[in-house]
Amino acid sequence: MAKNATNIILKLATKELIGEISSSINSSVDVIDVSSKASGRVRNILPGRVSENISFESLADDTNSTDYGYATAHAAMKAGTAVAFTITRDVVEIKAGTGYITSLTKDNPDNDRSTMSGTLEISGATT
Repeated sequence: MAKNATNIILKLATKELIGEISSSINSSVDVIDVSSKASGRVRNILPGRVSENISFESLADDTNSTDYGYATAHAAMKAGTAVAFTITRDVVEIKAGTGYITSLTKDNPDNDRSTMSGTLEISGATT
């Protein structure tokens, strides 16, 4: 059954994003090709490292100093600071760990709200 994602909240460094609009978790695994001439036209692979990242989008209001905003995210990205994260559903933690913000965009459209979006590459294991 589908879940209402309104109650799924991403927190960075124990603070909620300012006006979170959306977030997503992406997981992939590297593929190691162990094929040889003996394999013929069949490909043989082994699983490699797992890679996960979180993409997020929120409002870009830096006048709110109690939540996680663009200025804080940009400073962490520039300094290469590891950022703790938690994802909760109805106040129950469903995933936590640390990672690095590897991309950040601030969008300032005409006659619309300013938003920020970014990617946090997860480092190490998650709970």
